Amino acid sequence: MKRGYADTPEGQIHYTTAGEGEPLLLLHQTGSSRQYWKLMPLLAERYRIIAPDNLGSGNSDPLPPNVQIADLARSMIHCMDFLGIEKTHIFGFHTGNKIATEMAATWPSRVDQLILCGHTHSIMVKHEALNAALMAVVWPSIRKFEPEPNGSHLVKQWAAEFGSVAGLWWDTSNFAREKLSPELFQRRRERVIEYLQIREVPEVYRAIFGFDLGARMRQIKVRTLLIEVATPQEEHLGRQGEKLVKLIAGSQLVTVEHAVGGIVVEVEAERLAKLILDFLSSS
Repeated sequence: MKRGYADTPEGQIHYTTAGEGEPLLLLHQTGSSRQYWKLMPLLAERYRIIAPDNLGSGNSDPLPPNVQIADLARSMIHCMDFLGIEKTHIFGFHTGNKIATEMAATWPSRVDQLILCGHTHSIMVKHEALNAALMAVVWPSIRKFEPEPNGSHLVKQWAAEFGSVAGLWWDTSNFAREKLSPELFQRRRERVIEYLQIREVPEVYRAIFGFDLGARMRQIKVRTLLIEVATPQEEHLGRQGEKLVKLIAGSQLVTVEHAVGGIVVEVEAERLAKLILDFLSSS
Protein backbone atom coordinates (compact mmCIF):
# COMPACT_ATOMS: atom_id res chain seq x y z
CA MET A 1 0.00 0.00 0.00
CA LYS A 2 1.10 3.55 -0.72
CA ARG A 3 0.08 6.82 0.88
CA GLY A 4 -0.14 10.32 -0.50
CA TYR A 5 -1.85 13.70 -0.36
CA ALA A 6 -4.18 15.20 -2.95
CA ASP A 7 -4.21 18.99 -3.18
CA THR A 8 -7.79 20.23 -3.58
CA PRO A 9 -9.42 23.68 -3.29
CA GLU A 10 -11.02 22.45 -0.06
CA GLY A 11 -7.71 21.35 1.48
CA GLN A 12 -5.22 18.49 1.39
CA ILE A 13 -6.79 15.04 1.38
CA HIS A 14 -4.73 12.13 2.67
CA TYR A 15 -5.29 8.81 0.90
CA THR A 16 -4.03 5.24 0.80
CA THR A 17 -3.89 3.32 -2.45
CA ALA A 18 -3.24 -0.27 -3.46
CA GLY A 19 -3.65 -2.50 -6.49
CA GLU A 20 -4.00 -1.85 -10.21
CA GLY A 21 -6.82 -1.74 -12.71
CA GLU A 22 -10.11 0.17 -12.73
CA PRO A 23 -10.32 2.63 -9.83
CA LEU A 24 -12.54 1.91 -6.82
CA LEU A 25 -13.01 4.68 -4.26
CA LEU A 26 -13.72 3.63 -0.65
CA LEU A 27 -15.47 6.32 1.40
CA HIS A 28 -15.46 5.71 5.16
CA GLN A 29 -17.86 6.24 8.04
CA THR A 30 -17.09 8.93 10.63
CA GLY A 31 -13.53 8.08 11.62
CA SER A 32 -10.96 7.51 8.88
CA SER A 33 -9.94 5.22 6.04
CA ARG A 34 -8.06 3.06 8.59
CA GLN A 35 -11.38 1.20 8.82
CA TYR A 36 -10.60 -0.41 5.47
CA TRP A 37 -7.39 -2.15 6.56
CA LYS A 38 -8.91 -5.61 5.98
CA LEU A 39 -11.08 -4.77 2.98
CA MET A 40 -8.45 -2.99 0.87
CA PRO A 41 -6.12 -5.95 0.23
CA LEU A 42 -9.06 -8.15 -0.76
CA LEU A 43 -10.31 -5.64 -3.32
CA ALA A 44 -6.83 -4.64 -4.51
CA GLU A 45 -6.41 -8.05 -6.12
CA ARG A 46 -8.66 -6.82 -8.95
CA TYR A 47 -8.96 -3.02 -8.65
CA ARG A 48 -6.96 0.11 -8.03
CA ILE A 49 -8.20 1.03 -4.57
CA ILE A 50 -8.16 4.62 -3.30
CA ALA A 51 -9.20 5.10 0.34
CA PRO A 52 -9.15 8.81 1.26
CA ASP A 53 -9.65 10.39 4.68
CA ASN A 54 -12.58 12.80 4.57
CA LEU A 55 -11.73 16.40 5.33
CA GLY A 56 -11.75 16.83 9.10
CA SER A 57 -10.76 13.19 9.59
CA GLY A 58 -7.60 11.11 9.70
CA ASN A 59 -4.60 12.89 8.22
CA SER A 60 -6.60 15.19 5.93
CA ASP A 61 -7.01 18.93 6.46
CA PRO A 62 -9.76 20.35 8.72
CA LEU A 63 -13.36 20.77 7.60
CA PRO A 64 -14.33 23.90 5.65
CA PRO A 65 -16.54 26.32 7.62
CA ASN A 66 -20.25 25.38 7.74
CA VAL A 67 -19.49 22.21 5.82
CA GLN A 68 -22.24 20.37 3.95
CA ILE A 69 -22.22 16.87 2.46
CA ALA A 70 -22.08 18.57 -0.95
CA ASP A 71 -18.74 20.14 0.04
CA LEU A 72 -17.30 16.76 1.04
CA ALA A 73 -18.55 15.24 -2.21
CA ARG A 74 -16.97 18.06 -4.22
CA SER A 75 -13.69 17.56 -2.40
CA MET A 76 -13.68 13.91 -3.52
CA ILE A 77 -14.29 14.95 -7.12
CA HIS A 78 -11.31 17.29 -6.80
CA CYS A 79 -9.30 14.45 -5.25
CA MET A 80 -10.12 12.37 -8.34
CA ASP A 81 -8.98 15.26 -10.54
CA PHE A 82 -5.66 15.43 -8.71
CA LEU A 83 -5.14 11.68 -9.16
CA GLY A 84 -6.07 11.82 -12.84
CA ILE A 85 -9.18 9.67 -12.39
CA GLU A 86 -11.97 10.56 -14.80
CA LYS A 87 -14.45 7.92 -13.62
CA THR A 88 -14.53 5.52 -10.68
CA HIS A 89 -16.55 2.86 -8.91
CA ILE A 90 -17.50 3.96 -5.38
CA PHE A 91 -18.19 2.08 -2.15
CA GLY A 92 -19.61 4.28 0.61
CA PHE A 93 -20.22 3.22 4.21
CA HIS A 94 -22.35 5.30 6.64
CA THR A 95 -21.03 8.88 6.25
CA GLY A 96 -19.45 7.61 3.05
CA ASN A 97 -22.81 6.50 1.65
CA LYS A 98 -24.07 10.09 1.91
CA ILE A 99 -20.98 11.48 0.17
CA ALA A 100 -21.17 8.77 -2.50
CA THR A 101 -24.88 9.44 -3.07
CA GLU A 102 -24.20 13.15 -3.57
CA MET A 103 -21.34 12.39 -5.97
CA ALA A 104 -23.55 10.12 -8.08
CA ALA A 105 -26.49 12.54 -8.02
CA THR A 106 -24.46 15.63 -8.92
CA TRP A 107 -21.62 14.21 -11.02
CA PRO A 108 -23.06 11.07 -12.69
CA SER A 109 -20.44 11.18 -15.46
CA ARG A 110 -17.70 10.68 -12.84
CA VAL A 111 -19.28 7.61 -11.22
CA ASP A 112 -19.19 4.20 -12.86
CA GLN A 113 -20.90 1.75 -10.46
CA LEU A 114 -22.08 2.62 -6.96
CA ILE A 115 -22.31 0.59 -3.76
CA LEU A 116 -24.06 2.13 -0.75
CA CYS A 117 -23.68 0.30 2.55
CA GLY A 118 -24.93 1.00 6.04
CA HIS A 119 -26.62 -0.29 9.15
CA THR A 120 -30.38 0.30 9.15
CA HIS A 121 -30.09 3.54 11.14
CA SER A 122 -27.83 4.98 8.41
CA ILE A 123 -30.12 4.33 5.45
CA MET A 124 -33.60 5.25 6.67
CA VAL A 125 -35.73 6.39 3.74
CA LYS A 126 -37.44 9.33 5.44
CA HIS A 127 -35.17 12.21 6.44
CA GLU A 128 -36.74 12.81 9.85
CA ALA A 129 -36.65 9.11 10.73
CA LEU A 130 -33.00 8.82 9.70
CA ASN A 131 -32.03 11.81 11.83
CA ALA A 132 -33.89 10.44 14.85
CA ALA A 133 -32.31 6.98 14.48
CA LEU A 134 -28.85 8.46 13.95
CA MET A 135 -29.18 10.83 16.90
CA ALA A 136 -29.89 7.87 19.18
CA VAL A 137 -26.55 6.38 18.13
CA VAL A 138 -24.30 9.46 18.07
CA TRP A 139 -25.72 11.59 20.92
CA PRO A 140 -22.89 10.73 23.35
CA SER A 141 -20.36 11.95 20.76
CA ILE A 142 -21.99 15.31 20.03
CA ARG A 143 -23.59 16.28 23.34
CA LYS A 144 -22.81 19.81 24.48
CA PHE A 145 -23.37 20.83 28.10
CA GLU A 146 -25.12 24.09 28.91
CA PRO A 147 -22.64 26.80 29.99
CA GLU A 148 -22.37 27.34 33.74
CA PRO A 149 -21.03 30.56 35.33
CA ASN A 150 -18.42 28.61 37.29
CA GLY A 151 -17.22 26.74 34.23
CA SER A 152 -18.35 23.34 35.53
CA HIS A 153 -19.82 22.54 32.09
CA LEU A 154 -16.27 22.37 30.78
CA VAL A 155 -15.39 19.72 33.35
CA LYS A 156 -18.45 17.74 32.30
CA GLN A 157 -17.45 18.09 28.65
CA TRP A 158 -13.91 17.01 29.43
CA ALA A 159 -15.20 13.99 31.35
CA ALA A 160 -17.59 13.04 28.53
CA GLU A 161 -14.78 13.20 25.97
CA PHE A 162 -12.55 11.08 28.20
CA GLY A 163 -15.38 8.56 28.59
CA SER A 164 -15.71 8.26 24.82
CA VAL A 165 -11.98 7.65 24.37
CA ALA A 166 -11.83 5.21 27.28
CA GLY A 167 -14.80 3.32 25.86
CA LEU A 168 -12.99 2.82 22.56
CA TRP A 169 -9.84 1.58 24.28
CA TRP A 170 -11.40 -0.52 27.05
CA ASP A 171 -14.33 -2.02 25.16
CA THR A 172 -14.70 -5.49 26.65
CA SER A 173 -17.93 -6.34 24.83
CA ASN A 174 -16.07 -8.04 22.00
CA PHE A 175 -13.37 -9.79 24.04
CA ALA A 176 -15.34 -13.03 23.87
CA ARG A 177 -14.85 -13.24 20.10
CA GLU A 178 -11.63 -11.23 19.69
CA LYS A 179 -8.41 -13.04 20.41
CA LEU A 180 -6.11 -11.04 22.66
CA SER A 181 -3.12 -10.31 20.49
CA PRO A 182 -0.66 -7.55 19.56
CA GLU A 183 -2.83 -6.91 16.49
CA LEU A 184 -5.89 -6.31 18.67
CA PHE A 185 -4.00 -3.81 20.80
CA GLN A 186 -2.77 -2.07 17.65
CA ARG A 187 -6.34 -1.82 16.29
CA ARG A 188 -7.51 -0.32 19.61
CA ARG A 189 -4.69 2.24 19.50
CA GLU A 190 -5.61 3.17 15.94
CA ARG A 191 -9.28 3.51 16.85
CA VAL A 192 -8.42 5.97 19.62
CA ILE A 193 -6.12 7.91 17.28
CA GLU A 194 -8.88 7.91 14.68
CA TYR A 195 -11.35 9.38 17.16
CA LEU A 196 -8.93 12.06 18.34
CA GLN A 197 -8.14 13.07 14.76
CA ILE A 198 -11.76 13.97 14.01
CA ARG A 199 -11.52 17.74 14.27
CA GLU A 200 -15.20 18.56 14.92
CA VAL A 201 -17.51 15.60 15.49
CA PRO A 202 -20.64 17.81 15.91
CA GLU A 203 -19.90 19.59 12.62
CA VAL A 204 -19.67 16.28 10.76
CA TYR A 205 -23.04 15.19 12.10
CA ARG A 206 -24.61 18.60 11.53
CA ALA A 207 -23.76 18.12 7.84
CA ILE A 208 -25.22 14.60 7.89
CA PHE A 209 -28.41 15.74 9.63
CA GLY A 210 -28.83 18.40 6.94
CA PHE A 211 -28.56 15.89 4.10
CA ASP A 212 -31.76 14.30 2.74
CA LEU A 213 -30.45 10.89 1.70
CA GLY A 214 -33.74 9.61 0.29
CA ALA A 215 -34.31 12.70 -1.85
CA ARG A 216 -30.79 12.57 -3.31
CA MET A 217 -31.05 8.82 -3.95
CA ARG A 218 -33.93 9.56 -6.31
CA GLN A 219 -31.47 11.49 -8.50
CA ILE A 220 -29.09 8.53 -8.94
CA LYS A 221 -28.96 7.11 -12.47
CA VAL A 222 -25.86 4.90 -12.25
CA ARG A 223 -25.92 1.16 -11.60
CA THR A 224 -26.26 0.73 -7.83
CA LEU A 225 -26.03 -1.97 -5.17
CA LEU A 226 -27.56 -1.29 -1.75
CA ILE A 227 -26.19 -3.27 1.20
CA GLU A 228 -28.27 -3.07 4.37
CA VAL A 229 -26.44 -4.24 7.48
CA ALA A 230 -29.13 -5.62 9.77
CA THR A 231 -28.56 -6.13 13.49
CA PRO A 232 -30.84 -7.45 16.23
CA GLN A 233 -30.47 -4.13 18.07
CA GLU A 234 -32.12 -2.26 15.17
CA GLU A 235 -34.99 -4.59 14.35
CA HIS A 236 -37.36 -2.02 15.87
CA LEU A 237 -36.48 0.41 13.07
CA GLY A 238 -37.80 -1.92 10.38
CA ARG A 239 -35.80 -3.09 7.39
CA GLN A 240 -35.20 -0.29 4.88
CA GLY A 241 -33.73 -2.12 1.90
CA GLU A 242 -36.94 -2.83 -0.01
CA LYS A 243 -37.94 0.82 0.34
CA LEU A 244 -34.54 2.04 -0.81
CA VAL A 245 -34.40 0.05 -4.04
CA LYS A 246 -37.63 1.74 -5.11
CA LEU A 247 -35.82 5.09 -5.01
CA ILE A 248 -33.04 4.13 -7.43
CA ALA A 249 -34.16 2.70 -10.75
CA GLY A 250 -32.68 -0.73 -11.45
CA SER A 251 -30.82 -0.93 -8.14
CA GLN A 252 -30.12 -4.22 -6.37
CA LEU A 253 -30.36 -5.10 -2.67
CA VAL A 254 -28.37 -7.40 -0.41
CA THR A 255 -29.03 -7.72 3.32
CA VAL A 256 -26.11 -8.67 5.56
CA GLU A 257 -27.18 -10.13 8.89
CA HIS A 258 -24.64 -8.87 11.43
CA ALA A 259 -25.16 -10.12 14.98
CA VAL A 260 -21.58 -10.51 16.22
CA GLY A 261 -20.77 -6.84 16.88
CA GLY A 262 -17.74 -4.85 15.81
CA ILE A 263 -17.26 -2.67 12.73
CA VAL A 264 -18.83 -4.57 9.85
CA VAL A 265 -16.24 -3.49 7.26
CA GLU A 266 -13.65 -5.19 9.47
CA VAL A 267 -15.58 -8.14 10.92
CA GLU A 268 -17.33 -9.01 7.64
CA ALA A 269 -14.54 -7.88 5.30
CA GLU A 270 -14.38 -11.14 3.35
CA ARG A 271 -18.13 -11.27 2.82
CA LEU A 272 -18.34 -7.61 1.81
CA ALA A 273 -15.42 -8.00 -0.57
CA LYS A 274 -17.19 -10.86 -2.33
CA LEU A 275 -20.41 -8.84 -2.62
CA ILE A 276 -18.52 -5.87 -4.02
CA LEU A 277 -16.44 -7.88 -6.48
CA ASP A 278 -19.41 -9.95 -7.68
CA PHE A 279 -21.48 -6.82 -8.27
CA LEU A 280 -18.77 -4.90 -10.10
CA SER A 281 -17.92 -7.84 -12.35
CA SER A 282 -21.55 -8.63 -13.24
CA SER A 283 -22.27 -5.52 -15.30
